[in-house]
Amino acid sequence: KPERICVFTFTNKAAGEIAERLAGELGPSVERVKRGTIHAFCAELLREFGEHVGLQLGFGIADESDQRTVLRRLKAPAKMHKSVLDAFARYRFRGEPMGHRYQTYYDGYKQIMSERNVADFDTLVLKTAELLRIATVAAEVRARWDVVLVDEFQDLNPIQYAVVRELAREHRHVFVVGDDEQSVYSWTGADPKVFNDFRSDFGIALGDVVHLRDNRRCPPAVLDPARRLIAMNESIFENREPQRTTHVSPFAVTALTFADDDSETAWIMEDLRRDHSAHDGTLGWGDVALLYRTHKIGRAIETAFLNAGIPCRLAQGRALADDKIVAYVLAALRVIANPHDEIQQELFYQTVLPDAVFDSARAWAEETGRSLVQQLEHMARTLPREHG
Repeated sequence: KPERICVFTFTNKAAGEIAERLAGELGPSVERVKRGTIHAFCAELLREFGEHVGLQLGFGIADESDQRTVLRRLKAPAKMHKSVLDAFARYRFRGEPMGHRYQTYYDGYKQIMSERNVADFDTLVLKTAELLRIATVAAEVRARWDVVLVDEFQDLNPIQYAVVRELAREHRHVFVVGDDEQSVYSWTGADPKVFNDFRSDFGIALGDVVHLRDNRRCPPAVLDPARRLIAMNESIFENREPQRTTHVSPFAVTALTFADDDSETAWIMEDLRRDHSAHDGTLGWGDVALLYRTHKIGRAIETAFLNAGIPCRLAQGRALADDKIVAYVLAALRVIANPHDEIQQELFYQTVLPDAVFDSARAWAEETGRSLVQQLEHMARTLPREHG
C-alpha cells in the first residue's frame, strides 16, 4: 500500500523527482506515499506531539535570517555568524565541544529561542529524536508505515539517523541509498560513519551491500584523478568495487593556481577568447559554462566579463522567498502571527526598509542600548523635527 511507505530525501526537489519516478509504477496512488525532507517530517510530527518535548502549540520555525538576528542580539560579530551556527550544529549533533565564547552565545541563543517558542531546523530533528524515545508516542508513529526509504544517506548526522532507526525498529524494512565518498556536510554534523551504524543496527553483512558501479556522469579523465584523491580518505567499505564509465572526453583535468582572484579572472577571460578564436566562430559564447563555488564569486566574474565585452548570463536559481513581494508578505504574516516578537518585527523592518536606513538604525540601537524597534520608533518621532 503506497500510504504505508515513508521516503526521506535531502531536498524538496529530490522528493518531487522520486514521486515522478514512482508515478510510473504506482500511478495516481503515488500521492499517498509519505515523502519529503527529514526536517519537514520532523516539523509535522512535532505539530502533533510537540508538547511531549516542551514545544508549545503554534511554535515557529526559524530560518537562517532569524538565527542571525538572534546572534546580533547576543552581540556576536556578523563575520562570525556562520562559524557560530556551524559550531552549534557540530556540538548538538556530534558532541564536539565549543569554546567559552561560543558556549555563551549558545546559552543565550537557546534561551531566546525558548522564550519565543521557536525552533530552528536542528532543533526540529533533536526534538523528534527525543520524542521517539517516548515509548507510547514512538509505537503510535511507527505503526503508520511498513517501509522506510532514505536517499542521500551519507548526509545524515547521527541524530537524524536515530530518527530513521526508531521509525524502522519494529518492522526493520528500511532501504538506504548513499555514497560515503560524497559526504560533504561534516560542517553541519553529518558523519558517513552512520553507514556502519546502519549495518550494525540492522544486521547487514558487507556482502549484502549493493555497489552501484556504473558512473553515468563523469569520463575517465575526471573519474580517475578523483579516485586517486579519495583513496587518501578513510574507507567505510573495504570491499568497494571500482567504478566504471563509458563516457569519453578529449580533455584532461588541469589544476592551476593564481596569485589572486583578479589574476584568475584574467586567465579565464583570455582562455575563453583563445577557444572562441580557435573554433572560427563555431563555438559560441553560449556554448561555454563556468562553474563557481558561491554566488558572490559569480557576480564578480559577471562584472569582469561584461566590462571586457564578453557576453554572459548568471544561470542561478532563486528561491521563492527571495522575491521582494513574497518576502514582504511572509515577513508581514510572521509579525501578524507573533505581534509581540521583536525579532520578527526586526526581520520585517529589514525587509521593507532601505539598507542604509536599517543599518543606521541598528548601529544607533547598539550605541544607545535600545532595541532596534525602539530605535526606529525614536527615529520616527525625532528625525522630522531634527531636520526641520
